Amino acid sequence: MSTTQGYLLKVVKNVVFAVAAMACALLPFAQAYAKEASVIVIEHQSQVVQGTSAFGSSDMTNFSMLGQGSNAVYSSVVVTNQPFARAIRVRVTAPTPNPYDVQILTPPTTIPLKKGELMLAVLNVRCMEAPAGVGFFNAYIQVSGPPWTGLGSKEVIVGRDWTRIIIPVQARQDYGIGQYELSLHLGAQAQTLEFGGIELRNLGRNVDERTLPFTPITYPGEEPDAAWRKAASERIEKYRKGELTVRVIDRKGRPVQGAKVHVQMQRHTYGFGTFLEHEVMTGSGPDTDKLREWTLKLFNRCTTPIYWADWGWANPENRRRYLECAKWAADHNLTTRGHCIIYPGWEFLPAAVKPLATNPAALRQRLLDHVVEVTDATHPFAFTEYDVCNELRYLKDIHGLLGRAAVAEWFRVAREHAPQSRMAINENTILTRGGLTQAEQDNYAEWIQYLIDQGQGPDVIGMQGHFGEAVTGPETVLRILDRFALFGKSIQITEFDLITRDEEGQARYTRDFLTVIFSHPATDAFTMWGFWEGRMWQPPGAMIRKDWTLKPNGRAFMDLVFREWWTDVNATTGPDGSWTTRGFLGDYTITVTAGGKEKSALVKLAKPASTIEVEVD
Repeated sequence: MSTTQGYLLKVVKNVVFAVAAMACALLPFAQAYAKEASVIVIEHQSQVVQGTSAFGSSDMTNFSMLGQGSNAVYSSVVVTNQPFARAIRVRVTAPTPNPYDVQILTPPTTIPLKKGELMLAVLNVRCMEAPAGVGFFNAYIQVSGPPWTGLGSKEVIVGRDWTRIIIPVQARQDYGIGQYELSLHLGAQAQTLEFGGIELRNLGRNVDERTLPFTPITYPGEEPDAAWRKAASERIEKYRKGELTVRVIDRKGRPVQGAKVHVQMQRHTYGFGTFLEHEVMTGSGPDTDKLREWTLKLFNRCTTPIYWADWGWANPENRRRYLECAKWAADHNLTTRGHCIIYPGWEFLPAAVKPLATNPAALRQRLLDHVVEVTDATHPFAFTEYDVCNELRYLKDIHGLLGRAAVAEWFRVAREHAPQSRMAINENTILTRGGLTQAEQDNYAEWIQYLIDQGQGPDVIGMQGHFGEAVTGPETVLRILDRFALFGKSIQITEFDLITRDEEGQARYTRDFLTVIFSHPATDAFTMWGFWEGRMWQPPGAMIRKDWTLKPNGRAFMDLVFREWWTDVNATTGPDGSWTTRGFLGDYTITVTAGGKEKSALVKLAKPASTIEVEVD
């Protein structure tokens, strides 16, 4: 599971591009922006937003620009047909070890920010040159000193057209004058970006964020006639459907011509799932009833929590709820994934485990004992899969002490105690961030290959899928899936959500992302990381509002899963008493009507084909 963390950002110490060095080049900025110094509104999407400037003037000669010479080249350029006359051009010559090695910082703020007030960052940006023509950077509203804790952030993907980026942040505490700033981290890749019209404005308290402007979601391949769509449709037809033959006979085994046949799909073979919020699922009342009802309506699989921390499995009451949640899933025939046995960071382990850091042998054994405890306790619920471990890339506390071999041991022991289950590995930042995740992909591939080499390769490769508005184009998603499909393992999207206030864009991308995932032959499941706004780790990602009304992304999900990818057909048998159709793989009810009598039967449509014979009187 991905966690919300404060951003501990280090301001790069190498080369500061001093404002004095740019005085001549950026002198036009002061002249162009002097006229805007008194502006107190931001216009966007036909909305006017009131606010007080946090640093007085938009004169970008007061901005700090880091990395000049060693990593980047800054210059001033003229801009036309925009509400600003000039822009800062930043040419990043090569990817830097840390994205913050090339950085733009706004001037010291001149007004305080009080708890509960809403700060709105607005910046205009375009990409002049980058791999695949797509620029990428991170924008942070942060404390302007160590440890540079983040108030809010956004990953940004941008093309060649000017795009206005909106970042709203509500202060959780008071900040004085000069104690907060906007920081842009630009060094993720070689690229040339232009920035103009950068604003940081205090909108005050009691502002409904839903009324504010937002940055619409855009991505390569969103066009209705994009080439990937036809190819995806062909793959879906090839890999997700099969031939179903219904043969109707009488009691003497003779074919019955003219029998009416109704083929009704009941359940997909492909997994469509959600994370189960155990606090609500094991509670009582109308919300619990609704959550259970919608879970069974939308999904055929689930992920149930088995976190070990003091707030999880180590707490007897939470452990009881975890097991109750797992039992509910089993009782309702949901394919279940347990998440996760070992979450290898101290913050996700019981406090009593950390003292064992000084005794590696005892720590190793305690972790193996926990693997046994969890797999044995959940055995009655026949989990289809376990996430043996999660997020090994950045959670290095345990394998940093015990070595990689410890992870292979977890897989070995889990398999010994749950041989009926598939064992999975899970990781974040593989498909997200516009696909600019090469280092993260490489690390994940190395881990998977290492486990294979130890004879403990994962049965399932999990990719989380927590998206901000910097979504990844479908063709890039396909390339990443193709890379990991070479391991010959099942691939699952384990934790999908898209956090945005652009509900139309959210629905559009959910439709396209789900389509490309469903079309790829290596995948076998797609799991949402919750779906109800009333109980979800990031409510804007929900498919159903708190009042249980469906959002556009929820409608997009249902239209695909239960309409476009669903089979419900009527037909009549031919002279040989049979009829054949192509349908989506899954469970079916077949109803035959002949001679005024009706008979039903169940059948599972599997690849490459299935046949059912129905006898009628």
